[in-house]
Amino acid sequence: MLRTYRGSCHCQSVRFEVRVDFSKGTVKCNCSFCSRLRFWLVQVRLEEFRLLSGESALSQYQGKNPVARHPFCKRCGVHAFDRVDMPNGTGYPYINVNMMCLDELDLEEALNAPVAYQNGLANDWSNPPPESRHL
Repeated sequence: MLRTYRGSCHCQSVRFEVRVDFSKGTVKCNCSFCSRLRFWLVQVRLEEFRLLSGESALSQYQGKNPVARHPFCKRCGVHAFDRVDMPNGTGYPYINVNMMCLDELDLEEALNAPVAYQNGLANDWSNPPPESRHL
């Protein structure tokens, strides 16, 4: 079921709204960035995400993946979402939302959602990684 959530960084300088359907699944990736953050995410299309406030509070990290932009709050350091400009197996640009930054997250719904494991470390987005327990 598609539901609208509001979310924020820890200090709430960065606020956003996103429409999510957890029944479509969540993602855990083993790339060097996501695995270090233990980034449990939900992918949404650009039109399902809206930054409400805090654009000026964001700084951006650009890692090895040239299409993924990693904004984070300059004040509290929380990484609430990613912007992926070119598809990694989806066929469209998207936003990765850090599920733990969603206000009023229905944890039971999130825990029961399917989880897809991505092998970003090997740039093999179509196949799961050989090991995922650490994610």
